[in-house]
Amino acid sequence: MPIPVVPIASAVLKYGPLAAAALATVAYARARPAPVNQAAEDLMEDVDEGVAFSRAPEGQQVNGQGRYRRTVRMPNGIGFEVDASVLGRVRLRRV
Repeated sequence: MPIPVVPIASAVLKYGPLAAAALATVAYARARPAPVNQAAEDLMEDVDEGVAFSRAPEGQQVNGQGRYRRTVRMPNGIGFEVDASVLGRVRLRRV
C-alpha cells in the first residue's frame, strides 16, 4: 500500500515550525546557568561556515563539523544574528 506523502509533507510544513518553536521554548526554560568553557568557545569560532567531513589516515575515525551563520532583520528594524556550530566524531575500533 503506498504511503500518502503529500498530506504528510503538508502537515509537517504546516506544524513543524510551531513544534520547533515550542521545543526551543521548553529547552530555553529548562536551561541552567553554567560557566563558559573558553577553549570550547574558541574551537567553535574556528569552524568554517558550511559542512565538512574528514577521515583519519587509519580509517578508524570520521570527523565532521558545520556552521550556520546568518543575520536576520525584521521589517520593524530589529535584527539578530544566528550562529550555530556543530562538532562531531565517530570512532570505530575492533575490540
